[in-house]
Amino acid sequence: MKCKVSVIVPVYNAEKYLEEMVASLAAQTLKEIELIFVDDCSTDNSLEILYKFERENSDRVIIIKLDKNEGPGGARNIGLEYASGEYISFADSDDYVKPEMYECMYKKAVEADYDMVECGYFSERKNRNMMLWNKSMEGEVSFDNRVRMFITCGFLVTKLYKRSTIIASQIKFVPKMKLEDVDFLNRLYCRIQKVGIVDKTLYYYRNNSESFSNKKNKSSYFDINNTFCREYLNNMKKERLYNILRPVIEYVVMEIWFDTFKTYVTQNPKIDANSLKLIDMEIKQYILDYGQNIFFVEQAKHDIVKEAFLLNCYDTRKAIVMLKKI
Repeated sequence: MKCKVSVIVPVYNAEKYLEEMVASLAAQTLKEIELIFVDDCSTDNSLEILYKFERENSDRVIIIKLDKNEGPGGARNIGLEYASGEYISFADSDDYVKPEMYECMYKKAVEADYDMVECGYFSERKNRNMMLWNKSMEGEVSFDNRVRMFITCGFLVTKLYKRSTIIASQIKFVPKMKLEDVDFLNRLYCRIQKVGIVDKTLYYYRNNSESFSNKKNKSSYFDINNTFCREYLNNMKKERLYNILRPVIEYVVMEIWFDTFKTYVTQNPKIDANSLKLIDMEIKQYILDYGQNIFFVEQAKHDIVKEAFLLNCYDTRKAIVMLKKI
């Protein structure tokens, strides 16, 4: 039986939620599906849960046990090597999916030979259903919609990808790097030609307390940001569309640093000018004139913290005065 969809799930110490994810995958209405779990050296009972699931579903489950930790990106790369589906999707081990998710996504994908299909999701953090891309995004990818993809980015796990597009692009995840999904998606956004939209909430996305946005250590922020920026910009500069998309590519870098800036200024009762100057210096390693980014400038008209972030590019003292007004 030809496999229509391969679902790749990296697993690391996920026993708290793994059984719920596994059960949701077992309940999929699409029968021509393979479920690929890559255990990234778990030290809890995750592997035992997976082996039990494999015994019950041996015809469609593949378990790969890694000998060394590769991180989510490296684990997904290995999963891609085993995938045989016409289309590929990714899921996180601590989330779960609706029973009809992959059948709905696949039907939409083959309806017009789409390179990528997007669906809605439930955000546990915001406690509501969300749909980042509406029907206006469907069809041939226009320049404006490609820009919108970069600005919204979205989630790796709410999409279905044509396997041949990934193979032809030779795109892989950067192992052991946080935000590796942003890098992967943005490179893919340079390549895809047709997008389909399923206007249904099919994925349940949990709030992860260990996510980048929840970290408070400044040096950790800087390490994460710099590693991402180096890899991301190096990869994007190889893309054929780099020059035409450069402002929005750089916008992605700025969003990463803005998250650091916003966390610092909103969590510290007294803002230290040297800290803001340090953030400014870090960004200027990658984007010297970031204060003029057209996309960020437009958003800053409606967001005083973003306005202060851009002003910090030129005058830290004035940025601090602006922030004191909040």
